[in-house]
Amino acid sequence: MKILVFGAGPLGSLKAARLHEAGHDVSLLARGQRLADLKEHGIVIQQEGADEEEVAHVDVVDSLEPDDDYDLVLVVMGEHQAVQILDTLAENEHVPTFCFMGNAVNGPDEVVRVLGKERVMLGFPYPGGKRDGHVMRVLPINEDSEYTVPIGEVDGTIRPRTRAVAAVLSDMRGYDVEIRTDMDEWLKYHVALLMSGLVPALYAADTRMKQLGETRDLLVLSVRATKEALRGLRKAGYSPSPPVVRSLEYVPEPICVWAIGWLMRNEYAKVSVEGHARDGRDEMAYLFEELRAIVDQSTGDTNAIDQLAPYYDPDTPLYPEGKRELSMNWGGLVAPVIGTGALALALRRLRSKARAAPAAERESDGIYYEVSGPEEATAVVFTHGFALDRETWREQTATLSESYRVLSWDVPGCGDSAESSEPVRFDVSARKLLDVLDNEGIDQAVLVGQSMGSLLNQYLASHHPDRVRALVHVGGFPLHDGFSERAIKLMGMHVKVLQLLPEKLIYDTFGRLVAHTPDAQEYAKQASARTGKENMVSLEREFLKDLEEGIPELTEHPQVIVVGEHEYATLRKKSKEWNEKLPDSVYTTVPDAGHIANHDNPTAFTELLSSFLERRTKR
Repeated sequence: MKILVFGAGPLGSLKAARLHEAGHDVSLLARGQRLADLKEHGIVIQQEGADEEEVAHVDVVDSLEPDDDYDLVLVVMGEHQAVQILDTLAENEHVPTFCFMGNAVNGPDEVVRVLGKERVMLGFPYPGGKRDGHVMRVLPINEDSEYTVPIGEVDGTIRPRTRAVAAVLSDMRGYDVEIRTDMDEWLKYHVALLMSGLVPALYAADTRMKQLGETRDLLVLSVRATKEALRGLRKAGYSPSPPVVRSLEYVPEPICVWAIGWLMRNEYAKVSVEGHARDGRDEMAYLFEELRAIVDQSTGDTNAIDQLAPYYDPDTPLYPEGKRELSMNWGGLVAPVIGTGALALALRRLRSKARAAPAAERESDGIYYEVSGPEEATAVVFTHGFALDRETWREQTATLSESYRVLSWDVPGCGDSAESSEPVRFDVSARKLLDVLDNEGIDQAVLVGQSMGSLLNQYLASHHPDRVRALVHVGGFPLHDGFSERAIKLMGMHVKVLQLLPEKLIYDTFGRLVAHTPDAQEYAKQASARTGKENMVSLEREFLKDLEEGIPELTEHPQVIVVGEHEYATLRKKSKEWNEKLPDSVYTTVPDAGHIANHDNPTAFTELLSSFLERRTKR
């Protein structure tokens, strides 16, 4: 692929070098002294802690001309710089995709207005670094210390273009790629986590990590400012991304102060934290002010933010070193032990290091699926609900793949399988899933299913009990004696209604009916649109046949029945009755969640799923 990297700082240079190494036709755009350095020395990369430098010689250009022809342009720079080059980018009508990779808080509206939605993608480059003359100093990034780059479309859809760009970026040594449907929120929360508290506190400590780590009151203000920003974004209507970020609001203050202080005193990622803060003060200040404008409109709770704001001005006197006068607040909605675990999970995710093997996307007989995690570990298989796809399990698969062999798939007629397969009865779907498991060498698995996925798993467990280790049901109900004949006939009327309704109304209504949070509702709307009206009608028609036929008896495997706090009353009642009949089961509720509880509140669901797997697989 022919690629232009627009932005020759540490991260743009690193991307250009690694893409060139992977065999792509890469050009790097630079000007002034940086252009002269590249022509003389090439791209020189120094990883923190490494003795040797990496040198790459790529084509260097000083402009993007209107008639230049590239397959992909990576704009690796912050929002305050990127908006200044939009007119230059717009003059070129040949480039199909501009992927903007850098800190941003204002959303993609201006970029889309100038370039058009079909030409714009968002992402974040990772890892941090700084410029030292002609040498670009970066955090370690190699096969043993990979980073996960998030990318996504501005409208949250996943298209062939999305996967093609992800595949190109995955070619870079030391990188994995995560396709997200919420990149705007992800970028906003990334700015909030850094610019609201940590960065101004670092400036208040003379941009020295150790000094910040040894000044407890600055750490307290940093934590409080960060929580104010997170609450402000949430109140402004932006869903936390990744969802685990929400947990930081409830972690007791002393635990956050201790954890961040420890990182500062040990100078974790110093080359990035101190280097980028020193070199990018204008960018940091710009992002802070834009973030502050959003938070100010949504909440009046900005006391700590207001106290730290002056330190973006280099003329502000430094904060007294070592000061310890503020009283810390132990209040919170979780116990300290739970808070520590949540904080550790959040920090691990925010570092974005892919400790587990990246998910492999595969296809078998028209069925698309992903598999990751240690091959010898206990297998956990995720099956989505009606008209959804495997993306609904993204948070669970990312977390569990560190310890388990994780497989998620698109049921026939849904997601990526929508164009290559038609909706079928449970017996065919179960056989296709077993074929996938056979291909992957998985003899037995814990089956996790949401709604229709729960019913399909029950069918498989009833007819192939030796292949199932345990079952986890999310928004499910018993396939054995689930609904009366009259109720099933009434459901059959719904198929006819679906055929009459316009597509957009179907997708919008479906999202509101099955999900509780705005983020999950938007996901359900987009996923059902990918499945399509025709497949939804066929899928429900086949589904009702299976529901009417049922299974001869209840499955006796160990089971967990998970119900969202805001699940429909009828399903809550059926779930409780079902739990009472099962010989080895647990009934549990996920707060702030509806029918797709795993997507409405992924953090809470992942914690309870992890707990169940730990108990059942470590015996």
